[in-house]
Amino acid sequence: MSPPASHDSETPERGKSMLYCLECEHASPVEGDWIRDVRAHSVAYVCPDCNTVITERPADTDSGRGPRPTAAWSRVLRTSVSVWRASFDAGVAAVTATARDRSDDY
Repeated sequence: MSPPASHDSETPERGKSMLYCLECEHASPVEGDWIRDVRAHSVAYVCPDCNTVITERPADTDSGRGPRPTAAWSRVLRTSVSVWRASFDAGVAAVTATARDRSDDY
């Protein structure tokens, strides 16, 4: 990984993976030397030179990458239990109805 650019006389080429501090002109890749301040639902990227918050991005769980594996498994488990319970209730209802029909015959 190349060292982050900072306060050089050369202006780094602006790219999508770079963050720039507008206060002090510090520039570094997103994965560079920014201070990551983890908050409740986001991560703030703070300039290491002047402590300016550059951007706040959603935390990994809210980043749009899809549900967390634990959330997905939890949903699968709840759905499976609901289907099983509905099947069980239908089976019990069928047995009860059959038992009533037989008791009416006697």
